[in-house]
Amino acid sequence: MYQTIEKSLHVRYEYVTVKDTRTHVVVELYETEKSYVEALEILVKKYLQPLKSPENAGLLDAFLVDEIFYQVPGILNVHQVFLEQLRRRLEQWDLQQKVGDVFLDVFTKPTVMDTYMSFINNLKKAKETIKTAAASRPSFAKFLDAMARDHKGKLSLDNLLIKPVQKFPYYKLLIQRLIKHTDQSHPDHKLLLEAQKEIHELLELINCTERESLEFEQQQQTLRDLEQMIEGLSNLVTTDRLFLRHETVTMPSAQGTIKDRALFLFNDTLLITSVKRRTGTIKKPIPTYQSNIASQMEGNKYKLLMRISLADLEIVKAKDENLRRIMHEVETLTDDMNTLTQISENMAALHTPHLQLEELVREMLHTLNKQLSERQNSDLQLCYMEVSLNTSNGTENLTIIYPKADKRSSWEELINETKQKLCVYGQERPAPEFLSPVPIRKTRAGLQFTCAAPTLPPKGQSPDVWVCNSDGYVGQVCVLTLSPKPQVTSCNGVCNARILCVACVPPAPALTRQQTLDIPSTSSLNSTSSVKPGISISDPDDSCKNIRLDSSSSSDEEDDGSSTSENQDAQSERSQESASIRLHSSLTASLGNHRATLTPNHSKSLSTPHTGQSIQVHPVMKSSSNPAVDKQAMGINSGTLSSPASRQSSEDSGTTANQPTMWLGTEDGCIHVYNCLDNIRIKKNKIKLQHNSGVHSIVYVEGKVFVALGNGDLVVYCRDIDGSWTERSTIPVGTGTSPVSSMLLSGGKLWCATLASIKIINPHSLQVDETFQISTETKPISHMAVAGGTIWLSLHNAAQLRCYNSSTREQLAEINITPQVTKMLHGCDDIIRQHKAACLRVTALLAHRDTLWVGTSAGVLLTAPLHNSPNARTGTFTVPHLTGITYGHTGHVRFLTIVENPVPPKQPAKQTQSSLKTKALSRRSTNVEKLQKQTETSQNNKETLIISGGDGYEDFRSSTMTEDAGREDSTNHLLLWRV
Repeated sequence: MYQTIEKSLHVRYEYVTVKDTRTHVVVELYETEKSYVEALEILVKKYLQPLKSPENAGLLDAFLVDEIFYQVPGILNVHQVFLEQLRRRLEQWDLQQKVGDVFLDVFTKPTVMDTYMSFINNLKKAKETIKTAAASRPSFAKFLDAMARDHKGKLSLDNLLIKPVQKFPYYKLLIQRLIKHTDQSHPDHKLLLEAQKEIHELLELINCTERESLEFEQQQQTLRDLEQMIEGLSNLVTTDRLFLRHETVTMPSAQGTIKDRALFLFNDTLLITSVKRRTGTIKKPIPTYQSNIASQMEGNKYKLLMRISLADLEIVKAKDENLRRIMHEVETLTDDMNTLTQISENMAALHTPHLQLEELVREMLHTLNKQLSERQNSDLQLCYMEVSLNTSNGTENLTIIYPKADKRSSWEELINETKQKLCVYGQERPAPEFLSPVPIRKTRAGLQFTCAAPTLPPKGQSPDVWVCNSDGYVGQVCVLTLSPKPQVTSCNGVCNARILCVACVPPAPALTRQQTLDIPSTSSLNSTSSVKPGISISDPDDSCKNIRLDSSSSSDEEDDGSSTSENQDAQSERSQESASIRLHSSLTASLGNHRATLTPNHSKSLSTPHTGQSIQVHPVMKSSSNPAVDKQAMGINSGTLSSPASRQSSEDSGTTANQPTMWLGTEDGCIHVYNCLDNIRIKKNKIKLQHNSGVHSIVYVEGKVFVALGNGDLVVYCRDIDGSWTERSTIPVGTGTSPVSSMLLSGGKLWCATLASIKIINPHSLQVDETFQISTETKPISHMAVAGGTIWLSLHNAAQLRCYNSSTREQLAEINITPQVTKMLHGCDDIIRQHKAACLRVTALLAHRDTLWVGTSAGVLLTAPLHNSPNARTGTFTVPHLTGITYGHTGHVRFLTIVENPVPPKQPAKQTQSSLKTKALSRRSTNVEKLQKQTETSQNNKETLIISGGDGYEDFRSSTMTEDAGREDSTNHLLLWRV
């Protein structure tokens, strides 16, 4: 067939001059592709199909045939399509014809990349299978020899299987030649540049996968060698285990003698073996490939003594003050030597004579090196490492003595880093990545964090985080910006009371006139009041307040409430215009009565473009309670709506109704509302709502704001037709002695905790649907978090977590956090550890995706993988395992919050081997849904940050005492993780 094509193409090319190099390159591309397809067809038709035929069933098992030729038919299909497209282009060839789009059409498909990655990963295994089968089955070896003799190039099966790996470098060279001989104005030039980029990326992925496959095989060989050379060792070889390092050490025995031991560190395990010198001739077959570690171990005999999981191992911090001092001196001297070494390297750039400087630096280096040697040799304790093991019989301590202090330090660092990288959430989910601590200096003594929440930024911009703190007398807001790096931009006092809660409320949706006319009638809502047609001016003490947020800049001075004649005229005009608006609203409501009669559950629902949440539109209703409203702060007259003129002016400057706002609730019953985009440093609150009890919690749900007060009431604010806020009703949920301590949204319902019971409220009907008791104890619920079909909660001053099924209300688990917290505090002084354990309690709770975050009074942060709902078939629930995080706080964890931060698109740059490895791993996935999910995640360009706020900052890995220890204990810190 190909010869016929060549003859027809030859006639087509007769008019092409010899100087048309571009055409000849395309012809060369076609010919090489034809040769490659023929080689792949030989693999399928001469090897794969005959070996799987019934007459040759005895040559090789079918599963071994599939293993040898894995993905070869798929690669053949890809290149048959590519060859056919090239043939069609050449049949219609002219000087403006394109081929770059053919490359893009074929080689940008994820299935092509997956096919090649899978083939390359299997290639080494395929070659080993061929070698083993040929050695054990003479008939198969004869078959291979016969096929090689029949091949026109006398190529063996191994040589044919390597061709897919060699193909893409040739593609790269041909495309480079095509670009060189294609004018920039040619329609194919841009396509060829894109094709070059795609082929280069695919080639890099192939090379990276090859290297990775080779490294993986070397690691597996190392594990096999170790398993063979260490007596008593088995089940060491697994695909996810990596050998890291080994060392010969000494350890004191139970009899008091010091014995030689060997340590073998893996990414999840530590082996301790005995070591004895081999005597006599080593009679052992030499393998075809031997790892470096095997060659180093040949002179000794090793017997397994202990196999320790790194999850059960902790390095004990040194408690001896003299030892801590020596270790600190060693670290300081090492840092100074590194600095002097850098100075010595930088001196080479000096153009002026610097002989004296060189001599001075050389002398200082010599002196420091001598001091370092003296310190390291002065106390053998620097070579000691104390480790604590969690065994079934309790805690066991071991002492390991390293030959040198620097080796002990490097081993300690490696073990801690390895433990940090342990995949505690499963094979594909690493531990949270710690970014940085952010200290917030106190402007007043006694300031402590209370709460925090992210703002809702404009699209594509990074949100800020409003962090509230208080000393009991003033409330302060610190603004944390995340771009370009996390830093505190301002800290300002906003009120003379403790801020207890903060929440971000999205803007009002944009309503068209038609939508406004379709609102449900008041009478259909079964409310206690109705709106009648006509002009009416409501009394401020009898009507619900309509709160219009003014977007103009607040003055630096408080409004004294005095009115000039001009202000009075303006107020009179606003009153008249307000009356006309009420008439319009009443007529609208009346019109709604004729259109349809809707229940509250069928009220008109609108979608906000910012949150995608449903906004329930209700008419103005009479409030059952009348909290005082700071009208000076609002800039409105009592009992009136904003006039059209004032609305227009407000909208021109960006009305707050069309902007996201931050609601701050205080201990004295105030709610301060700010625009998210306002500079809180120079602008005052837009409105101030005064209640008769402290504001404990604020939650935004479907166009409503639910405010939990200290007297047990739940006040509900909803948006009016024009986007302003109206206090709709008050729901008695608790009492003054049992207020709502925590609120969250689960299954479209609002869960309110009061004492040891939970009341579930329908956010549409504003009725309590259900109440259930979670405990007979007198302790109230302090924190709640929802994850899938489960609710996690903690009681006041308790160190236990409880998990409930959100559907059946059944308790699924109860977990004590004390063991894991104690494990993290193993390096603290005994007095501090005992004090923290005595008053241990849960202080913060957060659930994000499939991870539960727990903040404690000890400053330790814990995480646990969540499995969402119980198994639907068996009803069983897997209790998650808590794991401590390396970084935490010295004192209490005050809050936990989550931020979605957009990541700016990176400029094209040369990719590192690490990034290419990541790409190769993702490309190798054969799960289409997983690939799509990864693609969507990368397109969203967002990163999720978890932020904890608390007293001080602690690195629980550190085993040394520095001069700075304790200095930051009283400084508030924000800790950031990327998840």
